[in-house]
Amino acid sequence: MSDNLDRDLLQLFEEKNLELPEEPFRAELRLRIEKSRIGYSRIYWILTALVLAVCAMLTPLVINRVSLLCVELAGGLQYVTEFLATPAGWAVLAAATLLPFAFNRRVLSLIS
Repeated sequence: MSDNLDRDLLQLFEEKNLELPEEPFRAELRLRIEKSRIGYSRIYWILTALVLAVCAMLTPLVINRVSLLCVELAGGLQYVTEFLATPAGWAVLAAATLLPFAFNRRVLSLIS
């Protein structure tokens, strides 16, 4: 019986014209909404273009800073490499490697 009711209800919805008559307020509101959507779309594309332009302008500065950072990093790594070649560097490296094991409870429980 409910299947017949469902079919009847669907038939009623299909027969009815759901288009509302045009009213001045509704038409004006629709136009305002369309204009605001167009405005937001324009603002979005303008901001996107500005962000891309700023990124393009800052690219040489970023490349310069990154190259300076690489030079400084290379100097620091060279200093670390020279330090690790000494006996004191080996001791620091061994201590840094073994230190996590000293505080691991599983290792301590296996030892005792």
